[in-house]
Amino acid sequence: MALSQGIPESVIDAIRQQTDLVSLVGEYLTLEKRGKDLVGLCPFHHEKTPSFTVSPDKQLFYCFGCGASGNVFSFIMKLENLTFPEAARLLAARAGIRIPERSKAPAGQDSVKEKLYAMNLLAARYYHHQLINTAGGKKALEYLRERGIGRAASEMFMLGYAPEGWDNLKSFFVKKGYSEQLLIKAGLVTPREKGSGCYDRFRNRLIFPIMNIGGKVVGFGGRTLEEGGTAGPKYLNSPETAVFEKGTVLYGLNLARDAIRREKTAVVVEGYTDVIAAHQAGIKNVVASQGTALTAAQARLLRAQAETVVIAYDADSAGENATWRGLKILQDAGCFVRVAELPAGSDPDSLIRTGGVAAFEKLLKSARYLLEYQLDILRRRYNPAEPEGRRRYMEEVLGLLSQVSNRPEQDFYLKKLAEDVGVSEVVLRAELSKRCQKGRGVNNLPVKDQTNNIDRLEINPAEKMLISLMLQENELINLARQALKLEDFEHDTRKVVEAIWSLEEKCGAVSGEMLIDLFADAQLHALITGLATDPSLQELDAEQAKRAADDCIDKIKQRKLARRRQELLRKLKDMKLNDQARILLREQWQMITGSNRSPYRSGGGEDFNG
Repeated sequence: MALSQGIPESVIDAIRQQTDLVSLVGEYLTLEKRGKDLVGLCPFHHEKTPSFTVSPDKQLFYCFGCGASGNVFSFIMKLENLTFPEAARLLAARAGIRIPERSKAPAGQDSVKEKLYAMNLLAARYYHHQLINTAGGKKALEYLRERGIGRAASEMFMLGYAPEGWDNLKSFFVKKGYSEQLLIKAGLVTPREKGSGCYDRFRNRLIFPIMNIGGKVVGFGGRTLEEGGTAGPKYLNSPETAVFEKGTVLYGLNLARDAIRREKTAVVVEGYTDVIAAHQAGIKNVVASQGTALTAAQARLLRAQAETVVIAYDADSAGENATWRGLKILQDAGCFVRVAELPAGSDPDSLIRTGGVAAFEKLLKSARYLLEYQLDILRRRYNPAEPEGRRRYMEEVLGLLSQVSNRPEQDFYLKKLAEDVGVSEVVLRAELSKRCQKGRGVNNLPVKDQTNNIDRLEINPAEKMLISLMLQENELINLARQALKLEDFEHDTRKVVEAIWSLEEKCGAVSGEMLIDLFADAQLHALITGLATDPSLQELDAEQAKRAADDCIDKIKQRKLARRRQELLRKLKDMKLNDQARILLREQWQMITGSNRSPYRSGGGEDFNG
């Protein structure tokens, strides 16, 4: 297999057969039944209406929004940004399939990402051991006890402790054969500003391993256990690496995913301990944005799991500002947004510790609708009782209302605005109408990833249909192979047909799911997926399918003959011919065309005399 890089085809086949695409996609997205297929929100582009379709029968997916398509390998490659061998090894581990040692890449040739994932997991285990089993970890354990975090939660979130000293972790890894350069790539150590060498990034800190939705350790957060300026920042995160991009990960999502889907609601908090405290109290649908405003990537991740998102950020000005920035991002992602306002000076962690789980649950139940929260914040920010405050308040609220597509909701809050500012509802409605008219001239649709648009491929319809028929009725492969040659197909489809014929010889059966693994080209993935799942051909019986294939074969032959005729005409027009050559060429032409009609009398387009 072209992309497997040493992994036996039998192992690839076993992985494919033992990995159900619906189950795999279901670990990342919420899918709903629609006819024979399942649909969900595409993880590869921004959308509000589900267009990502999974075919259980064909074991293929296709997004009608951005064109992303493929099988189990393609899905995990695109989602986790992996190579084919990396995806194969991940799925093999998931299915409990052992990849033979001899098929693995030679020493030193494993992918950097695989090494970084392995190093992060090893580092997490090292830090956890330091927390539980060393004298130095006692102060970190004491800090956790003071925060009400018990042993079970520490195990669940794999909490750890980075010991004091400059090279404890580095020495641990170097003894295991890892280079300093690789440690720097993993973000576990920091290169020295002067001279060579490096030192541990995390020192004397409580460690929070950060995991992606699939449960892989991608980075770390560390909280200092010292006070004062020499301790450095209160929280320190891993730098961005080949496997860690902070704005694409939500802390705790790997553990919260099932509860979020079950309740169709995600609660977003700021910090690590907020998540841990909530989970420990039995509120499992809580994740953290890791102390920053939500990003578009995080919003898409949330929308793929939940319908409603409740923001429960800390009750301070920074929390309020972060909430405000994140609201529009969530709204644009299609989330139904609510805001839970915490008591002044508190965060979810402290609220649960002082008021118990009931206090936090009550807060979440009383979370306000998005517009209601926004109007209240603006009312506090600008005093509508004063002329300048009234003007700015009115401007801001009208701007918000112009983005509301629900007319009854828009009407309800417009009346509230009229009451707040003492201005006629008719006047405000006219001003809002102007703003809405201006907004219609702006394209507010999300930019979609069109990199997989198969319309870029110029493919003859008869060739497309024949490929589709061969994929859906394997009995037609021999029919096509006996009637046609590979040269009869044009460039874009020739390699696909060649792969189908080769697979049929080797395996005796061919499917779109198998065929995709032979190509790295995303456009060919989209083409194969579309042809393998073409609904217009799936209901044909064997006789109808054969007639359709015969018709396609005939059209392909005719098209080839037409191309040959045009090619011959072009060459003949450039030649100076004597009488004997004309006679011979006329005879050859009649043989090619199967006609006794003289080309000299068939019109100027075929006049060999020029």
